[in-house]
Amino acid sequence: MWKKLDETRKGLLISLITIGLMLGVILIPRLFQSEASTQSKVPQKGIQRTESHEEGLENYDIREDNSKQAHLILQEFREKAGKDAAVVADIREGFVRGEKALQSRIPHVKFEYNTDIKIPEVITPDVRRNEIATLTEPSQMKRSEVLRNFVKQYNDLFGITDDQANSLVVIADYENPAGNMGFAHLEQRINGIPVFRGEVKAGFTKNREILRIINNLAPG
Repeated sequence: MWKKLDETRKGLLISLITIGLMLGVILIPRLFQSEASTQSKVPQKGIQRTESHEEGLENYDIREDNSKQAHLILQEFREKAGKDAAVVADIREGFVRGEKALQSRIPHVKFEYNTDIKIPEVITPDVRRNEIATLTEPSQMKRSEVLRNFVKQYNDLFGITDDQANSLVVIADYENPAGNMGFAHLEQRINGIPVFRGEVKAGFTKNREILRIINNLAPG
């Protein structure tokens, strides 16, 4: 009799385990489906694109803002730094003097001003001419020093003093693998801290003549 009861209990236990496994197989997939549906009720189609800003918060540069309010804010910044409108005007006049000084040696040199701080950003000979005049003569000096000396020679064009030019830090000075071009890169720092976008770069011929300058030094 006891033997029959044990067999009956074992049969019931096996039946319960079997039913439990079957329920698990049926319910678990549905559980995951419900979680997925709550996380994303609306299906996303195609490739999802990441964006660097939120809608309504567009990239903004106060230096390119021509509104009266922006001008007043910039004026307040300059006054706190001890720079008034007369100082700014003198720097602008210096750009003109620097242009004329370089044009007296290279009549066909070209200048392109940027739109934010309105400085001569690109300084280059006229590449459309049959004979392209380089900005400097051949040299045996380091390219970085040729560039530094050019900045000092035409410091009105860059809006910085000789002392400021001497403090520019060499970031790069190298020749390309083919040996027919070279590059130099100087960085502007104040108290050891790099000035935002404060740099000047130049491309050179194999004879270390400057062909083109990209200037973003902060004047003053």
